[in-house]
Amino acid sequence: MAKYQYKLTCNLKINPETFLAVADNLEISLPCINCQRDHRTIIFESINNNGICTPRAKCNGFLGNLISIEIITEKDKIKINYLIEFDYQPFFDLKYKVESDFKFGWARVYFFVRCSKCQTEKKIYTQENISRPRIEKCECGNVLFKDEESPFKYKATEIN
Repeated sequence: MAKYQYKLTCNLKINPETFLAVADNLEISLPCINCQRDHRTIIFESINNNGICTPRAKCNGFLGNLISIEIITEKDKIKINYLIEFDYQPFFDLKYKVESDFKFGWARVYFFVRCSKCQTEKKIYTQENISRPRIEKCECGNVLFKDEESPFKYKATEIN
């Protein structure tokens, strides 16, 4: 068994002045050696806690955790780097009859913004497989976030 790091980068095209914070939780698709299933939705509820493989009733946990969340403010966007560390060895997924891999990228991230018009704070999300373009508006009608293309990049690396 080897130790891997998985880096998820999320480039949010958002006005940095309206961005408040990123939520501690993350949902991402990874292979789970515990239940021997490829492309499982793994939920990280916070940094340094083990991931939860879903559905919870079919797996007793993901062998890894979210190590860090780095937020980089740029001129016209917010870049978020998530670093996940986990145990992995290739396996054959019996349900889908495929070898496990990292070719399928899916993630959902949550973040908080403040409306520049009415100052209302709102938790919103973006994910890989939503219909785009997508516009998230405040209750006052002001546009909070435009999601025109996938903001995600994925990279798995063996570390030992």
